Amino acid sequence: MVQTLMIIGLGDVGGNALEFLARTPSVGRIIAADYNSDWGVRKTNNAVMGAALQGFYPHIEFVKINLNDVEATAETLLKHKPDLIFAGVSLLSWWVRRLLPVSERIVEAGSGPWLPVQLKLTLKLMKAVKKSGITAHVINASFPDATNMVLSKVGPAPTVGIGNLDLVIPLIQSAVAKKLGVPMHNVTVYMVGHHFHDVSIEERGSAGGAPYFIKILAAGDDVTDKLDIDEVFSACKIPMPDPTRAAMPVASSAVKNILAILNDTGLLTHAPGPLGLPGGYPVRLSAKGAEVVLPEEISLKEAVKINEAAQKFDGIETIKDDGTIVLTEKSLKIMSELFGYTHDQVRVNEIDERADELFSRFKALADKYGTAIPTYT
Repeated sequence: MVQTLMIIGLGDVGGNALEFLARTPSVGRIIAADYNSDWGVRKTNNAVMGAALQGFYPHIEFVKINLNDVEATAETLLKHKPDLIFAGVSLLSWWVRRLLPVSERIVEAGSGPWLPVQLKLTLKLMKAVKKSGITAHVINASFPDATNMVLSKVGPAPTVGIGNLDLVIPLIQSAVAKKLGVPMHNVTVYMVGHHFHDVSIEERGSAGGAPYFIKILAAGDDVTDKLDIDEVFSACKIPMPDPTRAAMPVASSAVKNILAILNDTGLLTHAPGPLGLPGGYPVRLSAKGAEVVLPEEISLKEAVKINEAAQKFDGIETIKDDGTIVLTEKSLKIMSELFGYTHDQVRVNEIDERADELFSRFKALADKYGTAIPTYT
């Protein structure tokens, strides 16, 4: 039976994922969806033509979608009945924050303060999924380490996320392979860590003081104790494109997870936000969804505690049982100084208001510095 994949949001990540999947034989039907219909039609046509040049002729169609209209979104979902939804939507992409001259201070505040701009559209999508009655798995690209946890408190939550910790794993594999003189594919990593670790390891070559768990195998043998993990992390800091041009690996992470669930492969990989948990974990992905798969050295309870502690380094003090987001004192201080943003806690029913406020305050500062906020046209 032909399965239907819906990709919502055709920006850097969703757009590149569409291009990859248009060239993947095992994908049956793709519904490409975006709020900007002009851009969406152009991007969809581009994917179809490019795939044809390589001998692939997928069934792809475009539909306009407005996630702010939950009722209409639910009707669209019910009409197309996707088996899997990939959501790459955000009010303000993470890398756009890096464009301001004060980007170092913004990064120091962590991603926690920006949770509302990541949550606004994803929350409405999940409401529409529930309202439509469809049973599709949802893969979320928007800061899943924290957004999936918030959404799990109010339900339903996405099945799993993409990127973040997952992006660190091939860097570790490469560093260990070079250190031990073995093929990269012979290195297996089991790691528990947060979005913060991705940023810190990729950009600074260290875990930045945040707790983590790691186990490394080479050709099936445990070599963790034979390695200096600090040296391994240091070797992970390699030249890469700047954030505005670094979407391809993130899209690759998304495609991997999409195909694992669509094709029921039972792939063992890493992903953030499985089962609404904080941070990232080793997981097995199949048609059933996401299952956390930890080595015997660590329990799930211990893994969750590690990521709850690590999220503080990303500006999140805690996420309460009702989904309320509490920022760290350090994060709030920086946000107050830079943007005049003074909300130390955000309840789920305040997400829209806080998201719009953050966007407005960011735009005001961008205008002050003469920095254009990129859009797709």
